[in-house]
Amino acid sequence: MKKIFFLILVSLCLSGLNSSAIAQPLTADEMEEWLFDDSDSLIDDVNEGELVFLDEPPAKITHHHHNSLTITDSSVDDGWVKLEQCHRHLDPVGLAQIMFTPGRTRGLAVSKADNIDVAYVQDNTVQLENINADALLCINAEVRIFAYNGDGTFSLLNGPYMRRFLDGYYPMHVTLDVKVDSDRLRYYQSIPSAQVGFKLWRSARAVHYDTWFEGQLNTEIQFHDLVIGNRDDSSTRGKVAGVKQPTQKILD
Repeated sequence: MKKIFFLILVSLCLSGLNSSAIAQPLTADEMEEWLFDDSDSLIDDVNEGELVFLDEPPAKITHHHHNSLTITDSSVDDGWVKLEQCHRHLDPVGLAQIMFTPGRTRGLAVSKADNIDVAYVQDNTVQLENINADALLCINAEVRIFAYNGDGTFSLLNGPYMRRFLDGYYPMHVTLDVKVDSDRLRYYQSIPSAQVGFKLWRSARAVHYDTWFEGQLNTEIQFHDLVIGNRDDSSTRGKVAGVKQPTQKILD
């Protein structure tokens, strides 16, 4: 009986297996050889979940996960943000799924699937069958990830990003672009901050980061709200006392 290996990708949480440039999905024998290879080089590559930013990209082709997010005035009221997401260099496996958090995703749709035999939406997941070399998958949705902090600031929450198979975490490349299509919001700060392995560019109404890492990565980008009392400068550190509560409640 032919074996099928199953890869789970969670998004905006994301996990996965090893990625390599081969013409066809790994066979059962090739996958078994990869999984049970006890060479030192393989053992050294396995991370058990601790976040480690990489000084430089790994030599092997690595899964690239890109998100484009748009925050609008309505996001302030209800927390929903427009998402355009693409995955490149997916691991060549027979079955995979990308999972979104139930209740915080709507309008999920596959906009592009190159070199993937089957890609379809099922509930809060995107199901993939027979991922080949040079695969590209793009998804559109709305996600409820914009939360009011109760102090005059809002947070855009992403993660945990991870590329996981069994008990190991493998290198991953994540990029994110945030567009603020609202006059009331201004960038305040990002967590984590810029550092080796985590490049960050920002302006008052746009943010971009580019990171290579192993383990699990959570990010938070904070904005202050000019409408409820913040000044458009850094003197308030993005927070004001006694602010008027907006209509949106803090996310559960």
